[in-house]
Amino acid sequence: MNEAIIRGSAVLSGLVLFGIGVALMFLADLGVGSWDVLHDALAGLLDRRPGTVIVGLGVFLLGVVVLARQPIGPGTAVNVLIIGSTVNLVLAVLEPPGALGVRLVLMVAGPLLVAFGSMLYIGAGIGIGVRDGIMTALADAGLSLRTARTLLEVTVLVLGGLLGGSWGIGTLVFALLVGPALQFFRDHVWGGLPEPPGVVYRRS
Repeated sequence: MNEAIIRGSAVLSGLVLFGIGVALMFLADLGVGSWDVLHDALAGLLDRRPGTVIVGLGVFLLGVVVLARQPIGPGTAVNVLIIGSTVNLVLAVLEPPGALGVRLVLMVAGPLLVAFGSMLYIGAGIGIGVRDGIMTALADAGLSLRTARTLLEVTVLVLGGLLGGSWGIGTLVFALLVGPALQFFRDHVWGGLPEPPGVVYRRS
């Protein structure tokens, strides 16, 4: 199969899976990932669906990333649109479960799907996510990638929590699970396609 088709399919399927994983965390209603705490808070304040806020904030951040001269690609643009749209679609067709056991399953499945989806679209090497672009911009300003990532995650979590976003045990589970799961999927699943020239690959 043509390599470009493989990469494009990996990006699209990865972003859809990422969006489904985010939506499952909202359905579990036990706390969402740090960025989604902020998305949830803004959704409540603006009376919009979470996915709509994800798209809107993503468009704004895309502009920031471009101004900061960070490496982007086709995957960056579709990232802005597909994840939020998928979240809205899933939340529109599925009702939050009442059983705690089901909610716990969704809480664990959410970060696993986000990690697997991240592995697919990042591994395709045709553009980082806009939120990753903010992290790399901070790194270019002199911070280490680890410090930049931590600062960004803590900032959006605290801001979202202060604005009334949903956080809880699921937020902790997401933070602890998504990184190791992403590394596992990268090491054991991704086929190792070479990165196209000019694309900077960075871990989500």
